[in-house]
Amino acid sequence: MIPQSRLRPGVSVALSLGLFVATFLLTRQTQIPALSGLAAPWALLVTITYLRASPALGMIAPIAAYVSLSLLTSLALGVDSGNALRFYVITLGTLLAFYIKPRRISAPLALLPLVLQAIVVAGISLWISQDDELAIAARILAREANLGDIYTVNGIYYRVQLIGNALLPLLFLVSLWKYREGRFYRWATWLSLLGVIAAGNLTYMLVVGLAAFIRLGAKLRKSVGAWLLVGAVLIASVVAGWSDIEEVVERKFEGSDSSMGVRFDQVDVLATAWGDSPATFLVGAGLGAPYPDGKERNYSEYQYIEVQALYMTYQLGVVGILLYLGSLAALVHRFLDPAGRTIFWLYLLSGCTNPTVLDTNQIVTAMLLVCLFPRRTQAEPMHALRPVTSAA
Repeated sequence: MIPQSRLRPGVSVALSLGLFVATFLLTRQTQIPALSGLAAPWALLVTITYLRASPALGMIAPIAAYVSLSLLTSLALGVDSGNALRFYVITLGTLLAFYIKPRRISAPLALLPLVLQAIVVAGISLWISQDDELAIAARILAREANLGDIYTVNGIYYRVQLIGNALLPLLFLVSLWKYREGRFYRWATWLSLLGVIAAGNLTYMLVVGLAAFIRLGAKLRKSVGAWLLVGAVLIASVVAGWSDIEEVVERKFEGSDSSMGVRFDQVDVLATAWGDSPATFLVGAGLGAPYPDGKERNYSEYQYIEVQALYMTYQLGVVGILLYLGSLAALVHRFLDPAGRTIFWLYLLSGCTNPTVLDTNQIVTAMLLVCLFPRRTQAEPMHALRPVTSAA
């Protein structure tokens, strides 16, 4: 039988509200700077509140010891203590989040801020496409307020790349896998798709396409006609949008200060640092250590860089990052069902070239997936941990 504590409505509502606040803070929809820094502490507070004592906590003992030693080393070397502690909390928090007690949560409540983000991003993209002066004003406002960037390459399709967009792929993935479980998920699937398209992040789009292929692959394999139709649509889309695709690629790769140019620079400076210090390659420079300076910008001034996974690897070293990823894989397998595992790795892939992976977003993602896609034991009936959704 399921412990009654798992079924208490009050606990489920409280956790749903906790996750609502977490996703709300991450999307920065209040635009109040003082609230932006509360996302990580709040996510950690929710994690600790619902943490379950389990022998499985021993699974993260090796990486916990490793990052603790790395933290002490960093502090001894005079690394900024605030930065070192932040990465310490984030590294352990992304693992501890898997240990929360799975509860029946209200998915519409917990995911509502992400739905609103999708609507806002898609709405802005459509709205400013009607007026060039409005688009210019919107971009200036977004950049001056440090909300992100808004731009276009053809004057029709505007990419609205705002802070908080990183969770849009997660909303799409969760909703796609639960598409048949209620109206909320069906609406959220299409709204999040519009949001991802309006956001204009290439990695997000590739992951969305891969997810759709995985989810619909079984049906496509049974129908040659469906394969032909999908192939025809893809070819027609590529032909129709080839000029825009070519321009986007040139924009991303042209010049050392382009999007990909900066990322290549980050790889170059890391390779140089590792060549100068094999010890750093193996065990890392220590938590919070500034990233080596590059040609395009002074990375030592940045808490986050475009390829955040590189920064974490620089801090932990190859030994530490492999230990972290091994612990992460073990927890994903232990606490999530097959659908949850697929969603988690796809979401991680969506952030691999962005500064949003291995961060607070990942803590909230783990908690949501543990509640929505828990791995059930033989003693648990299938309905016991079913999340609360809208009516079908």
